[in-house]
Amino acid sequence: MAMGSDPLIGNRTKASDWESFIIYHNSDGTVSLLSVANNKFVSVDPNNSYKLIAEANGINTYEKFVLVDMGNGNVALKSVENNQFVSCDLNNGDVLYANRSTASTWETFIIANE
Repeated sequence: MAMGSDPLIGNRTKASDWESFIIYHNSDGTVSLLSVANNKFVSVDPNNSYKLIAEANGINTYEKFVLVDMGNGNVALKSVENNQFVSCDLNNGDVLYANRSTASTWETFIIANE
């Protein structure tokens, strides 16, 4: 993960502070992700091709996701902003985008308590 206005990148095999997030369960059934590294919320930026960036100070529509159970301990994140799944496409430099209408391998994540 980069700081400031740089997008999140999913290219680590082990999580440290840079890859760790606190999951907030919002009252409307959505979740929001707070970056441990910079204490900012992950935002879906419609002005930047829907890249995920940890830059928000609060929770609004851009910072809300639906957590979708994919089975076997896997989840997908669906952005409330554009109703698209978050993807970590290796062909796009591992940058996380909310730009997929369906979820498969590149849109599946594991929530781990480490």
